[in-house]
Amino acid sequence: MINKIFEIIIEVILFLIASYFIFYKSWLISLAKEVAKLSTIEEFTKLTENVKKDFNEKIESYKSKLSEELTLKIEPLKSELAKNNITHQIKFGFLHQERSKVILELYKKLIELHSAMVNWTNFMHPIIEDGDKESQERAARANDAINDFRDFYLVNKLFFAKSFCKSIDEIFVEYWDKGWEFSFGQERIKRGNLEKDYLKHHSEQMSKISKELRENLPIKINEIEDKFRAILNVEEE
Repeated sequence: MINKIFEIIIEVILFLIASYFIFYKSWLISLAKEVAKLSTIEEFTKLTENVKKDFNEKIESYKSKLSEELTLKIEPLKSELAKNNITHQIKFGFLHQERSKVILELYKKLIELHSAMVNWTNFMHPIIEDGDKESQERAARANDAINDFRDFYLVNKLFFAKSFCKSIDEIFVEYWDKGWEFSFGQERIKRGNLEKDYLKHHSEQMSKISKELRENLPIKINEIEDKFRAILNVEEE
């Protein structure tokens, strides 16, 4: 499309230059012939006025013809540009609409992941009916949330720039690693028969993971929220 535009522009310029010199040369030859026939000042003055009038008329005719020629050449190009612009707007509008849906769903899954992880790693939980069963449900919820987030994100990465994907990858890896470490420590403690030092080590690690999830991860979530808003063109009121 760009090459076609350049071709038409060059063609128009060459047409203008050629037309000008052809017209101007022809007019000068005609003028010289008329001057050669003059014998008095009155005739020369009259000829000058006639030449000016004739020249202006020819200039106007030339401009009109040139305008028609340019219109014939430019209108198809304008039509093609308009068509391409409409096509681009439709494609961009569709992409933005689909990306908006992906962002909303991904954000929901991120919030559920954070909520499930924080709930699972808290040390203090009220027992409603069955403590062991409720603990297993919290672990299952966290496991489902991290898998659901990962699966949805991986098939929708193409909607985002690589720099943005890097931020998502980092926060996912952090949830994954902390979840694995917490699960490992929790299982070791449940099995029992741990020496005092090992028990202390695992308890401290689990407590550290719980604190980091509550305090550090919300900051990173806020950063991702800001990036989501930028993509969606959300303006501050």
